Amino acid sequence: MKKIVFELLSCLLLVSCAKKETLIQIPNSEKPIIFYNRQPGNIATGKADMSILTHNDATFFVGPDARGGGALQGALVSDFLESADPEKLDRNKDGILGYVLCIGSDTQLDALLRTEGVRKALGTWNGSAQERKTKSGSIKIGQTIFQTQEIDSKVMKDKNGTAWSAKTASEMMTYWLRVFGNKIDFVISNNDAMAISCLNTKGFPKGIPLFGYDANSEALSAIEQGEMTGTVSQSFDYQAAMTMLMMRSLLDGTSAEDCVANGTETADKWGNKIKAPIINDTSNRSVLVKNSIVTKANLESFRKAFKHDSGIKHIERENTEKKILMTVYNENSYFTAKQLLPAMKYYAEALNLNLTIIAGNGHNDAVILQQINDVSQYDGFLLNLVSTAEGRAYLERLR
Repeated sequence: MKKIVFELLSCLLLVSCAKKETLIQIPNSEKPIIFYNRQPGNIATGKADMSILTHNDATFFVGPDARGGGALQGALVSDFLESADPEKLDRNKDGILGYVLCIGSDTQLDALLRTEGVRKALGTWNGSAQERKTKSGSIKIGQTIFQTQEIDSKVMKDKNGTAWSAKTASEMMTYWLRVFGNKIDFVISNNDAMAISCLNTKGFPKGIPLFGYDANSEALSAIEQGEMTGTVSQSFDYQAAMTMLMMRSLLDGTSAEDCVANGTETADKWGNKIKAPIINDTSNRSVLVKNSIVTKANLESFRKAFKHDSGIKHIERENTEKKILMTVYNENSYFTAKQLLPAMKYYAEALNLNLTIIAGNGHNDAVILQQINDVSQYDGFLLNLVSTAEGRAYLERLR
C-alpha cells in the first residue's frame, strides 16, 4: 500500500513539475517585447526600424510621437516669434534673429527629430540634424522680415560620453554668452533639464526667450515666473499607462495586432481601459502618444489635468503576477527618474507586473546588455534603448 501511495505521489509531482516547466518553456523569441519611450530607429532616415519591430508577433513600440513632437516644438518657437515685439526680440538691432541650440544626443531619434522640427520651423533646416549643419532662414514679424540664424549648436555630452548633460549645457551657455553676447536673441533646448541649466547660468540675459521640452516641474515653475517661454509635454503618464497596459494585454492573450489597432479603449478581461490622446501607427507597429504645448497661457489647466489614469484598476494578486525584465537607459535622467519611471512603477504594481529593472549609464548600451542574463525566467520584456540604433543588440541578448 505504501509503495502504491509513493508511486502515486511521484506521478503527481512529475505532472506538477511538467506543468510548471511548460509554463516557463515558452521560447524567449516568442515572448512579448515592448520598446518604450525610445523608438528603435534608423538615425540616417529618421524612421522606425521595422526589422526590429517585426521581431515576433508580440513586438512593438509605445512612446511619444517624436516627429509630431519635434514639429510641435518648432511651432511653439515660430508662433511666439511671429507675435513678439521685434524691438525687444532683436537685441542688437542687426535684423537677424540668432539662436543657440542645445542638442541632447546624436544617437537618439527623438533628439534628432526635435532638432529637425525647430530648424524646419525657422527655415534653418539644411537636411541634417547634426550640430552646426544649418542655413539662414527667415520669419515675418508684423510687416518686417527678419533673417533667422542658428549661431551655434552642440550635442551636450559630458566627459564620460553621457548625453543630455545639463552640466555641459551650462558650460556651453557660458561660452556662448562670452563669444556671441547680444547676438543671441533666444535659446532652444531639446529638453527642459538643459534649458533650465542654461537659465541658471551666470549672466543669462533676463527675459530672453527660452524654449524646452518635457514639461518638468522646474520648467513649469520657470514658465510661471516668466523666466521660460514654453515647453512641450510628451505626456509621460499616458506613455507609462499605455506601455504597461499593452504588456498586460499581450500576456493575457490579446494579439499585438489588436493592441495596436484598438489601442486600449476597449476594456481587457480585467476591465482596464484608458482614453489617451494617441496615434495607432499600425504600419509601424507602434502606439504613439501625442505631445502638447505648455505656455503661461495654459499652464494652470495643464497642471490641473495631470493625474494617474482612473481606467487602470488593481488586478487581484492570486495567480496573475507576471515577471517583466525592464531596462532603463539612464535612471539619473531627470525625465526618467522624476517622471516616467515612477509612473511606470505605479501602473506595473496596479497591473500585477513584477519588474526587474536594469539601469544604464546614459551613454553605452553595453552597460545594460552585459546585465541581461537568464531571460527564460521572465514573461515579457520592456526595453528602453540608449542609442535608438541598437535594438538588434537587445534582441540578441533575449534569445
